[in-house]
Amino acid sequence: MGDLIDQLTAHPGLYSGSQTDPTVTSEATPSVARITVTPLPGASGVSLDYEVLSPQNGLVHAEHAVLARTPNGIVLVTAHSHAGLAAVLRETEAGYFPGIADEAPFPMAIRVEVPEPRRLVYSWSYSGPGEELVVRDVGTLNLVTASP
Repeated sequence: MGDLIDQLTAHPGLYSGSQTDPTVTSEATPSVARITVTPLPGASGVSLDYEVLSPQNGLVHAEHAVLARTPNGIVLVTAHSHAGLAAVLRETEAGYFPGIADEAPFPMAIRVEVPEPRRLVYSWSYSGPGEELVVRDVGTLNLVTASP
């Protein structure tokens, strides 16, 4: 099965699905999420272009991330519309990338999962300074257009 990068490079392309906030208990309409997965040269990683569109507010999240193997393990470098700084996150367990104090723009973690081929779950956890991280955004997506 390989690591997370192997799983993603095996099925590149456009993924689409819903994005929900598990902390919201109302019956709000889920947002639409789409992620384009593009392999990096040498199968060393993938780029992830992630957008979330809300029926009420339009584009609410835009992110460009690079998930790559390094000599010291897998890293996720992410730049997104909610901060003016990129964050370099190191994998601490399979698919889990927590921010390190003073190295991320705010307390955050990203989890990337491939529960089965052609299915992707991309989760954001975040909080205020000194607070516990809370999973707040979960994109559940399926491959809709494969890339060669």
